[in-house]
Amino acid sequence: MSIGKRRPKPSRAQLRSFPSVSLQQSRLARQRARLVSLSLVALTVLATSAIVHGSGPAFTYRLGQRPDREIRVNVKEFRIRNQTKTSNERQAAADQVPPSMVNDPAPIKDLAERLDDLTVTIAKSQRYEELAKTLISTWKLKPETYLDIKAATDTPQRRDNLHIQIAKAFVPLLDAGVLGPGALPRNEETSRTLSIRNLGQPLAEARVFPRERVVPERIVKPDGAVAREFIAAFTTPRVGETLFQLVADRLDGRPTLTYEQEETALLREIARNQVTEHYDPFTRGEVLVEQGQTIGEEQLILLRMEHDEAINSLTLGERARRALGILVMVSALFILTGYYVARHERLIAADFGRTATICALVVISLGIVRLLANQSWNADLIPVASAAMILAIAYNPGFGLVATFGLALLTCMALGTGIGHFLVLMGGTAAGVLGLNDVRTRTKLIKVGATAALGYLIMTWATGLWEHQPIELIRSDGLWRAGWGLMAGFFMGGSLPFLENAFGIVTGISLLELGDNTHPLLQELVRRAPGTHNHSITVGAIAEAAAERIGANGLLVRIGAYFHDIGKMLKPHYFVENQTGSTNRHANLAPAMSTLIIIGHVKDGVDLGRQHHLPERIIDLIEQHHGTTLVEYFFHEANRRNGCNPDGATIQESAFRYPGPKPQSKEAGILMMSDCVESASRTLSEPTPSRIEGLVSELIDKRLRDGQFDECGLTLREIAEIRDSLIKSLIGIYHGRVKYPEQRTA
Repeated sequence: MSIGKRRPKPSRAQLRSFPSVSLQQSRLARQRARLVSLSLVALTVLATSAIVHGSGPAFTYRLGQRPDREIRVNVKEFRIRNQTKTSNERQAAADQVPPSMVNDPAPIKDLAERLDDLTVTIAKSQRYEELAKTLISTWKLKPETYLDIKAATDTPQRRDNLHIQIAKAFVPLLDAGVLGPGALPRNEETSRTLSIRNLGQPLAEARVFPRERVVPERIVKPDGAVAREFIAAFTTPRVGETLFQLVADRLDGRPTLTYEQEETALLREIARNQVTEHYDPFTRGEVLVEQGQTIGEEQLILLRMEHDEAINSLTLGERARRALGILVMVSALFILTGYYVARHERLIAADFGRTATICALVVISLGIVRLLANQSWNADLIPVASAAMILAIAYNPGFGLVATFGLALLTCMALGTGIGHFLVLMGGTAAGVLGLNDVRTRTKLIKVGATAALGYLIMTWATGLWEHQPIELIRSDGLWRAGWGLMAGFFMGGSLPFLENAFGIVTGISLLELGDNTHPLLQELVRRAPGTHNHSITVGAIAEAAAERIGANGLLVRIGAYFHDIGKMLKPHYFVENQTGSTNRHANLAPAMSTLIIIGHVKDGVDLGRQHHLPERIIDLIEQHHGTTLVEYFFHEANRRNGCNPDGATIQESAFRYPGPKPQSKEAGILMMSDCVESASRTLSEPTPSRIEGLVSELIDKRLRDGQFDECGLTLREIAEIRDSLIKSLIGIYHGRVKYPEQRTA
């Protein structure tokens, strides 16, 4: 197995001095970092304010809600479209458009010509009997009819006049046409008028006729309009009546009108579009919803229309004042949160990456809240709950609770909701966040989601009853919110591995996975440096107990202890716990070279940790567990050898110190103490309780005086409790045993 490349040996000069940075340059660097962080926070405040402001005041009413006061129109006027009346008027306009028909007058023209030919034939004949029988049967010609026509054509002048009168009589029939049976579809049979145009004429030249003018049953009636117009064309009414009877018997078989479906639909659509929208006006002071009335679909539409009109009527000055107020409130909230972070979460305050991640999480959460606003399924609590849980897992439940308060308040500002919604968000989310003190199992997140769901359900019922909301609305909201709270737990459980990578979170689950003996680094440590592995296991046990004594993360310390000396596996035989027999590889080395090898295991451990993708918090423990302590044995050995050489150069203490940094967390400080006391306790020939206590106190006091705990946040009281815990643990490890009679040694 490839563990990693051996690093090149640093020169002695590199160990003796750190990069020199002047005090002024350091101050300028800190000022630049602070300015960048403040700029990021300022941008976040502006983005958050923009999200909270939105397009204007939020629409706060919901279907099924019961307001505790009358809701009146607060704008000068707004109008709402009356869909029913508009539809009725448009349908009425469409119904007034008659069916469009095309008239092909050819059959009527043919009938007119044949009638004219009949008069010519009768005029040439001498008597009725001379007419062809087919002609008589075709026209159903009677003798009296023959005589009437014969009398009207007895002179050339009268014959010419009759031809003209016949042509004139057929003009109304040619103009309107004849409607055949089945020409109109069933849905058009009730139409009283028809729009008729001749074949080849444009649609604009169509003429409207009563349907009675074109229906054969009506045309043939002697007292009908067509009959009267036909007869009126003749000088002698009797002749007109006679000829009309001949024509009427033959009209039924000569339909000329054809229905045009597409043209009819087009004309009716034009008629519909010409009818303007009908609006009902609402003026200032009109009651939209009565006090205690449940908001239904109709009321909700009116309220939304009034709200949109109110937003549109806002002046630029009013919008600016509202935006300024939101900006001040959001800034105040960020200042309070920043003060809390500066006082209690210094790791966040000092890390630009952590600050940027939290700012991005806030903006994204509020953006999702805005997208999910005013939905009946109350999904706006999902981003609030998820963000708060992420921060609680990444840092601690206390910071998650602060984030819950801020996100809940910003959400209520963005949605325009009241104290009831804030209590629901705060209560349910806080119930879940407070349970995230230590995530060591996947089911823990499901339980946290169930706790949050119960909190949402209880708070929804409590606030709903307090605000006198309908039971149906309370029940619906409670079930939705409880369901989303439970889903938040499942979401966190499924996405936890991705969140750990994205946010650098180290949970109890990931720590337990790292602590498995099947981890490649631990397996290689057992194979190459069994003594170091045994030492690491013991350090982990006593460090965990000490961490839990003061409320620190015991699991993190224990897993960190397993890996804190993995760098020794590259040169295992240069460390005493892995040496067998009397061979000591440092015997033939200069103290400075031995120091390089001893100090190098920290750098090697960091390189191996990064190569195997250990979490940064574990790598920090590897890097900080020796701080800047002195490698005393080789320092004193170098001084001893230098004392025997009067011409030797002065020994620099800095060349025999670890490069650091000093412990930056309580867990790193605990690991430092546990590591040194466990190693030193192995050197005691008789590890009695008093000797163990004296040794532990001496080593911890020495590092305390050396300033190794100045940056880790440990108090003197906590250091004292850690010392007592380590003494108790080591006494338990090196407890006395009963000496049996046959044994010479214990």
